[in-house]
Amino acid sequence: MKNQNVLEQIMGVETAGELWGFSPDHVKKLCRDGKVKAVKIGKTWILDKNQENPKKIKKGG
Repeated sequence: MKNQNVLEQIMGVETAGELWGFSPDHVKKLCRDGKVKAVKIGKTWILDKNQENPKKIKKGG
């Protein structure tokens, strides 16, 4: 197993917004709605950096 720093696997809403082409507020909404892998610590959303861009996820079933 690789010895990775866990901090290299996470990002905040600002970084996610830059990577995905969304505003930080929209990323927060995606987090609240459970559309992306994220946890809230205090007032801060922490996202999994390795997840797919939500723009690429098809809507519907």
